[in-house]
Amino acid sequence: MKNRMCLLAMGVFTLFIVAVSCNKPEEKSDVSAPFIVMHGDSIVWAELGKPYVDAGASAYDVTAEKDTIDISLKMVTDNKVNTGQIGSYKVTFSVTDDAGNKALGKVRTVYVNLF
Repeated sequence: MKNRMCLLAMGVFTLFIVAVSCNKPEEKSDVSAPFIVMHGDSIVWAELGKPYVDAGASAYDVTAEKDTIDISLKMVTDNKVNTGQIGSYKVTFSVTDDAGNKALGKVRTVYVNLF
């Protein structure tokens, strides 16, 4: 009889543990893509032979907890502007958050010419 009571108690305890672990709250997952805010205009002119300094951009992410955080330090900027040669150049901005969500990239067009 003692063995049966012990087995019954263990069974009840096991069911309790399973029930508690099944009812734990779901972990929130970050499904929101980050976003990029480009500073300045999307089309700019630069003077031939003069240094070009881009206005830059900032990147933000909305977390699973619905907080907006600055992730600008994770942003990748590709700036191939060559002010030594007349032409049209692109400056691109991209970012991926910690959850692997990618932002819609932003592009600035820089026209280098004589003034």
